[in-house]
Amino acid sequence: MAQQALDKSQPDAWYKYGVAFLFAEMGIALCVCGYSLFMAFTGTGGFPGH
Repeated sequence: MAQQALDKSQPDAWYKYGVAFLFAEMGIALCVCGYSLFMAFTGTGGFPGH
């Protein structure tokens, strides 16, 4: 079987933008989780339909 050896010492040019996007997405997710917990524990969240 032939195996291809990928010798990439440097990531592609778009790699840093992809990593930055993932970190931004993680930050947004943490903010949403924090806001949800705040609303739940302070009693201001309510239940849909009530």
